[in-house]
Amino acid sequence: MARIKKSRKAKGFIDDSGPSRRERLADPDSYDSRRRKALEKKKRHQSVYEKKKAESEEDENSQEQRKTRLADKIRKLNKEKAQQS
Repeated sequence: MARIKKSRKAKGFIDDSGPSRRERLADPDSYDSRRRKALEKKKRHQSVYEKKKAESEEDENSQEQRKTRLADKIRKLNKEKAQQS
């Protein structure tokens, strides 16, 4: 004997899946919005690229701060050594 598959026969079926993601994020007390805020506050580790970029910016800033004759002389000698190597 073959079994008959159940079918939904109710007319005007209402899809009650709840609020959309945008609506949940708009509500400050919802789980999604609290989770997003927590992720923004969480301390993230910098990538290797970001670390190198920050170091190079610090080096440029430190060089701009020291504009003395001795510092210029040392930089000039370091450039010459780097070109020779």
